[in-house]
Amino acid sequence: MCTVSVIIPTFNRREYITIALDSVLAQTYKDYEIIIIDDGSSDDTKEVLKPYRDSLRYFYQENRGIAPSRNRGIEEARGDYIALLDSDDYWLPQKLEHQVNGFRENPQCGMIATRCSSIDPSGRFRKHNRPGKSGWVLLDLFKANFIRTSSAMITRECLTTVGLFDESLTECEEYDLWLRIAKHYPISFINDPLTVYTDNPHGVSTDSLVGRLIRLKVLEKEYLKESIPSALYRKRLAQNYQHVGRHFLNRGKKEEGKRHLRHALALNPTNLKNLFYYTVSAFK
Repeated sequence: MCTVSVIIPTFNRREYITIALDSVLAQTYKDYEIIIIDDGSSDDTKEVLKPYRDSLRYFYQENRGIAPSRNRGIEEARGDYIALLDSDDYWLPQKLEHQVNGFRENPQCGMIATRCSSIDPSGRFRKHNRPGKSGWVLLDLFKANFIRTSSAMITRECLTTVGLFDESLTECEEYDLWLRIAKHYPISFINDPLTVYTDNPHGVSTDSLVGRLIRLKVLEKEYLKESIPSALYRKRLAQNYQHVGRHFLNRGKKEEGKRHLRHALALNPTNLKNLFYYTVSAFK
């Protein structure tokens, strides 16, 4: 048995995954296991991992996507805490130590996350990204997601209560899980950048049209309708319908764009941007 299970899903990330692994092996906290879920890689990921095989548990599966891969890792985990790490990200050495100590001081929390730094493929480094908040943060998270997946550590008890990643979501699956956790548990946020994520131009972006449509699917889930004050819920939903509508218009899909902008206006008719973009759509 161990205290922390580190879950690393990967798919064709041979050039990054050893950096992620080395950052785990360099942790000052040592009571952990490493679980690699290879989601059908067609490169030589398995060969690259051979020197590390005594330090990890490796599972290969046919390609299923990120949510099923993370869930498989959680199902294989033996630890009391689940630490998530994407294979193109990495940690600073004291990351796990700070989080485990955080749970000892705040055992009521369901999740502890950290602030992040970021690096882009050209090597440009940004030290501080979005700060976060601690406590009962459902409303704050609903307004904007401030938790990166690779910064999160979650208790097994919490996941038993709220469930795992929604495998029907190809994007925003982590945001959905954070919101479910925040509904049932306080969350602690360490505002030190102990996690570094890669701004990968080939990665998933929730700023894409597909990403925003999936985010709408998350925001319209029943548990949020029941938990968020009506005015805030309508405002946030309207904002997303507006963005989706503009995406459709920019792609020349006028009727789809107008439909989403009309919905945004109905949800938040006093917002001048909603009125402006819907009016502009009528002349396109």
